[in-house]
Amino acid sequence: MSQAFAVLIHCSGPAKASPVKFVNMLRDSDIDSMNTDLSKLSRANEEHHDNVQTLLKKFKDLLDDYSSLKSDYEEDRNPFVLVLVDGDGYQFHERYIKAGSEGGINAARELNDSVRELMHATMGMQADQCRIMVRVYANILGLSKLLARAGLVGHEARALAPFTSAFNRAQDLFDFVDAAEKKEGSDFKIREMFRLFVDLNQCRHIYFAGCHDTGFVSMLAPYRGRSDRITLIKAASFHRDFEDLGLPIKELPAVFMSGPLVGTKSSPVHSINTKMAPAPPPMALRQFANTSKSLQGRSHPNLSGLLPLLWVGPEDFLFATLPPPSLKSEEFIPINKDGERLDTYCAHPSPDAFDAYHRRAKEAKVCNSYHLSGECGDMNCHYDHSDVSNTIIDVLRYICLQHPCPRGGSCRSIKCYMGHICQKPNCKAVKSWQCRFNLRAHSVDLQVAQWVAPIDQPEEDHRSSISAESFESNSPSTVFFS
Repeated sequence: MSQAFAVLIHCSGPAKASPVKFVNMLRDSDIDSMNTDLSKLSRANEEHHDNVQTLLKKFKDLLDDYSSLKSDYEEDRNPFVLVLVDGDGYQFHERYIKAGSEGGINAARELNDSVRELMHATMGMQADQCRIMVRVYANILGLSKLLARAGLVGHEARALAPFTSAFNRAQDLFDFVDAAEKKEGSDFKIREMFRLFVDLNQCRHIYFAGCHDTGFVSMLAPYRGRSDRITLIKAASFHRDFEDLGLPIKELPAVFMSGPLVGTKSSPVHSINTKMAPAPPPMALRQFANTSKSLQGRSHPNLSGLLPLLWVGPEDFLFATLPPPSLKSEEFIPINKDGERLDTYCAHPSPDAFDAYHRRAKEAKVCNSYHLSGECGDMNCHYDHSDVSNTIIDVLRYICLQHPCPRGGSCRSIKCYMGHICQKPNCKAVKSWQCRFNLRAHSVDLQVAQWVAPIDQPEEDHRSSISAESFESNSPSTVFFS
């Protein structure tokens, strides 16, 4: 084939012909050569791209390794453990609270030493490398009022402030934080702190002191069985639902109260073993069959369908099962899984306390409503509103709880100071049914399922209709059935 050929282009027109144009065409060998060169260039470009990508990947891996090494270095340099405390439910020992500023310092030191011992048992050799961070959240104003009623602090608005300030100064990473008066304020802050640190490698372990509130069970549930990360701290009102999480449970008896907050040293609650034994199953101490003989011949249309089991036992059973008085019980009402109201535990006053009450009653009968609910709506009330000792208030509260509230388990008034369950140890109702409370008040499930907000309900007038002698009476005529 010739190197070029002519292309003749004819133009229209009769007289004049267009010039002939010649186009040079490439040979096949030239085209093949150029295709080969293009392929080589494409492969070279791909190899260059691959080399660049490989280099970039190596550089990224190098940065990741550096970041990991830096993170490991930071973790090894500043590891710590976190102690989360719900101060509304976990109260420090009375001796610390009463000592004010000095007590705050001593409480912080004792907490530091006690947690350090737990760390050695939990973490072994790593314990010496870790610092201790403590966060206590509480409603300082409300807690001050509660402690003032117990006679542990003064009656100033924030009487607990000297204790908390000294607690904060005692250790660099210790903070007693005021969660304000907002409902569930402490719970919210504790949840956020837990979520922030639980998966942080630098935080080697969390000691959780909030096991009085079942609302935290769902927060801890994803870490069920993670004993390497979480340890539960047990105190006065430990709820048994936390036992199902498979997490280790420890106590700090030198730091927190192991029993419910009471008004005075003379209260018999101190004679009870403060190491809480596991509570017996609710409604399972005595069979209803044991009482069937005593109920024979007492027909009543509402007896059918009653629960077959009664809980009746010694005082330490009630102490271990019922929730103790706390800041939470000042704002919310405990109910069981059936929606029935429960009462906080109230210890039987000592004989000396009753004597003091009788002496005071001879001077002037105190107003139940004013001293127990904080107000009296009767402008013409004839009963005494003057200050009385915490001993008198403890006896008065115990006496009123021995008288059933007309609303029973449906009561939702936060100001109600009457009884909603029978708290009489070894109540005679099991043998002769001589008790003011009905059968249901002896057989309700005593386990707290939740804390509910109170509801405004008309208050019954019990300003002084209850006397210290009346609660000892067990006349069958006072028995009623719902």
